[in-house]
Amino acid sequence: MMIKHLKSGVLILLAELVQWFNQKSASTPKSPPQKNQNVSPQAVTISEGVGTGLKFAPDASNADFARGTYERPLQEALAHYLKQGDVFYDIGANIGFFTVLAAHLVGKSGYVYAFEPVPENVQRIRHNLKLNRFSNATVLEKAVSVYTGEGRLLLAQHSGGAMLSTAGTPPDFKGAMNVNLVCIDDLVAQKTIKPPVLVKIDVEGAEIDAFKGMKQTIQEYKPIIIYEVDDGNKESFEEKSKALENWISSLGYQIMPLADAYPGVNWHIGHSVAIPCE
Repeated sequence: MMIKHLKSGVLILLAELVQWFNQKSASTPKSPPQKNQNVSPQAVTISEGVGTGLKFAPDASNADFARGTYERPLQEALAHYLKQGDVFYDIGANIGFFTVLAAHLVGKSGYVYAFEPVPENVQRIRHNLKLNRFSNATVLEKAVSVYTGEGRLLLAQHSGGAMLSTAGTPPDFKGAMNVNLVCIDDLVAQKTIKPPVLVKIDVEGAEIDAFKGMKQTIQEYKPIIIYEVDDGNKESFEEKSKALENWISSLGYQIMPLADAYPGVNWHIGHSVAIPCE
């Protein structure tokens, strides 16, 4: 186990050194990031899917955000299970597509908590909520994990590809930063957030730690859980999927796979819904 962690640390260090060297070698130094630099004042009105009629300012990572066709099976699951007055956790919220959809679905009597550690994504989530005049959501600039503290986040070119260093290194790695980690059980016990009715988890390989950090919440409140597993290697993908399925099932849940959200893509991506058996 120690050797595995050492190897992971060496790989992360090498990746950061390569990035530093490339920046130093560039003919024109990069200017420091500006607040809201990735938040375009332009917004579109979603014309398809559950979010039809809502406003959204997408980034360049995926045109499906603007069209409203992003991960349609997940959209349909949210529309099926979320009701007016429900509390929804969007863990790994990216730029807030599902945050906005959920804020619409739960209405003024419900509430949404979006967890996202990448600062640029956080700004865009807040912008997208503001575009729709949603006041029933809070954005927490934190990564969800098994404990509350500090961690290392490895950034990616794709807005939704950042990974905690404990989960691996993104294939399109572009840098690293320290982030605040939070344990869901701590927040619920402290009454910082309301208990969930439905939880969506998409945290790029750190799912098991996020689940372990909300075990008490799951056991006490039995929320419906929608989660993603992905990997470039089929065998690794299947191992991750089985491990998560076994862990969630042990808490009294039935797992149902959703339809393929990315047919024809050369990457293994799966989504499942976990329903409490009681």
